Amino acid sequence: MHLFSVFGLVGLFCFGGQQVKGEDGLLTLSFTGKDNKIASTGRKHLHDNVDAPLENIDIAYLIDVSVGTPPQPFTLLLDTGSSSSWVPSYGCGRFCGFPTRTLRPNDSGTFNSTNMIFTVTYGQGYSHGLFAQDTFTVNGASVPEVYFGLSVANDGELTDAGADGILGLGPDALSKYNNPEAKTLPTLVTSMFDHKVITKNVFSIYFHPVSDDTAPWESPINGDITFGGGKVFNKSRTLSFFVPTFFF
Repeated sequence: MHLFSVFGLVGLFCFGGQQVKGEDGLLTLSFTGKDNKIASTGRKHLHDNVDAPLENIDIAYLIDVSVGTPPQPFTLLLDTGSSSSWVPSYGCGRFCGFPTRTLRPNDSGTFNSTNMIFTVTYGQGYSHGLFAQDTFTVNGASVPEVYFGLSVANDGELTDAGADGILGLGPDALSKYNNPEAKTLPTLVTSMFDHKVITKNVFSIYFHPVSDDTAPWESPINGDITFGGGKVFNKSRTLSFFVPTFFF
């Protein structure tokens, strides 16, 4: 499955729940690096910001989120080139590559099915099912009524990469290509903004590759994703913000 990902840069992306994280209206998550043979379990807290590390597996970055009430954990592949997030449905088995974690809709008190067909095709790979809405939790920050695909069939390649599904963070308008009604559905970022989890409908990403001298047992923090704007954590680190890539 080939997806668009961002490496070695800081980007500012513009588009257009319950409490704002931090006085600046930003929700910041740290991510850790690993290759596709090394599992990383380390965590690092950055002052009072929310920490939910992403993991570099050489093809993209992974982020841990939870879906539903009570939360059901998932590891999703961060994709800035698509706008529909999805997780595998309970019982999809061989049609989804036998994923380790699947969503049990009946176990969530906040799950809502839309009966809208979900379908997405990547450069290589696909996912099909139905759109639904549920609460997403990103390391303590809850976002209600997030649209996502409940996949009943996909190519299964993400399972080998250590991911359960996709977290699509592209512009909202792309989502109309993923349903037959051509409806534009809000991404997680837009839902964060709508529910006042963040104060601006933007996010920024800083990525850098895992260094060659990183020991297998180390879990380096190699970047940050900040929902709601951009933030510099280390004044000794030179950061350059690009012209916003997406507007909505």
